[in-house]
Amino acid sequence: MNRFKVSENFFLDEFVPPDIYNERGQRAIQLIDIRVFMAAQFLRDTIGKPMVVNNWWNGGKFTQRGLRRHDSKTGARWSQHKYGRGFDFHVSNMTVSEVHAIIMQHEEMLINRQWITVIEDKRDTPTWVHCDCRNTGLDQILIVRP
Repeated sequence: MNRFKVSENFFLDEFVPPDIYNERGQRAIQLIDIRVFMAAQFLRDTIGKPMVVNNWWNGGKFTQRGLRRHDSKTGARWSQHKYGRGFDFHVSNMTVSEVHAIIMQHEEMLINRQWITVIEDKRDTPTWVHCDCRNTGLDQILIVRP
């Protein structure tokens, strides 16, 4: 199956687990909120380094960092991943604190566009960053703990 580009630097398979990608192919894009792609590309452009979301396509171990099936045991029962509104990632040679600082430098724009409305507290995600675009009704990014 061919890869399907969703932005300048990302492919659909980076946001979808292999079973859904194999089942739906390009149509899996229908299951992901477009704001996820916009947020990921903005962060990639701003950070200036590659980000790793799912990497199963290239033989990597990450399969559940974007969309998750509703019956997935990974993450919380009502996880935004299960609604196509959340993604996890890491950036090589950057700490979670450094990435959070970049996100917070752009908080007003991210909130205004509703690209990132929530991040997880770095104490709970010490080796990756979680972002999602759930509706919070807030004018600032919500930092959540499980």
